[in-house]
Amino acid sequence: MAGDPAMDIQIRTITEEDTAAFDRSLERAFGQQWTDEERRAERAIFEIERNLGAFDGTEIVGTAGAYSLTVTVPGGSVPMAGVSAVGVQPSHRRRGVLTKLMRRQLEDIREAGGEPIAGLWASESSIYGRFGYGMAAPVAAFEIERDRSAFLRPHEPEGRIRMVDKDEALKECPAVFDRVVTERPGMWARSDIWWEHSLSDVERWREGASALFFALHESAHGIDGYAMYRIKPEWKDGLPANQVRVREQIAETPEAYEDLWRFLFGIDLTKQVEAWPRPVDEPLLWMLAEPRRLDFKIHDGLWIRLIDLPVALAARHYSVEDSMVFDVRDPLCPWVGGRYALDVGPEGAECRPTDRSADVVLEAADLAAAYLGGVRFSLLRRARRAEGDPATLRRADAMFGWDPLPWCHEVF
Repeated sequence: MAGDPAMDIQIRTITEEDTAAFDRSLERAFGQQWTDEERRAERAIFEIERNLGAFDGTEIVGTAGAYSLTVTVPGGSVPMAGVSAVGVQPSHRRRGVLTKLMRRQLEDIREAGGEPIAGLWASESSIYGRFGYGMAAPVAAFEIERDRSAFLRPHEPEGRIRMVDKDEALKECPAVFDRVVTERPGMWARSDIWWEHSLSDVERWREGASALFFALHESAHGIDGYAMYRIKPEWKDGLPANQVRVREQIAETPEAYEDLWRFLFGIDLTKQVEAWPRPVDEPLLWMLAEPRRLDFKIHDGLWIRLIDLPVALAARHYSVEDSMVFDVRDPLCPWVGGRYALDVGPEGAECRPTDRSADVVLEAADLAAAYLGGVRFSLLRRARRAEGDPATLRRADAMFGWDPLPWCHEVF
């Protein structure tokens, strides 16, 4: 009888000498070849000590990496392992290599301590649920024709828009972002290095569009919003039909939000505006005279995995005081599974193992999906992904619910 084909695969942390082979395996897994420009941009944020290689002899045939991030949770923030660079090259798929990589990575995160959750953006949404990740922060994409973008109510600008270059954007945008990131679960803080990476504007990332343009919103209180966008050129029969591709729009106030969208919808020589990723509770849908014209679609975005469940649940705030017992099933990470009492009061939250009878029974991935307040337990019950009395689940909904809904602003 043939042995386990994954038994000969060794998982270990890569070294500097392995980076070229690591990149080559990742390119094969995703079917693309990086340019020197892309390598420089990615290397600036690369944390080599957090990257694993699956070795078949001396060859790297699979990869998994992570970034050290801090993500906003309801009422606070927690360190998060930002999982990325996960892939197995075609010659070694269906042999258990990915499972070995993911299990080793989760064990490493747990052993290192300090990060109660992990998060990722999935290249394929069918993969990561089986590793305990839950779809915690969906994102929206939308398109709208410029001539159908009129607002329901007359727009009176509350500030002014100023176009700037990249250097000035790097000086002004981070302060606005830092004030907004603390209010929205699912967003993660950008360091200076991450700002440089996000604005590095690699040619392939443009997908045929222009380099980034930057617009700042200024009010009586100073700069309180910005937009980054590209223009995809298109001319038909001598007529302009350019597309505005919004890379990021961040606003501290409803007034700045409205002014920035009116600016983006009003750019001359354009026919269409598209944006991704955007929050699922986008106010724009309620501001348009023809909301049906906003082609609005929801996709999975940030997936969350609980690593230290008691710490993660105690780290966030809750909307009402209550006490609830969760029976959590987690065959992949047995240290996560178990029965936990969550007690929420004026002094904060406490989560600890308990022998009390369970109020809610669910998989770790489904509790992770609810962690940021983006999905209700009542909905999970209707999806047959949570068990519990309907009245009790409504109490859990009230506890975990949060405004605004979670959103992750950028793929990592």
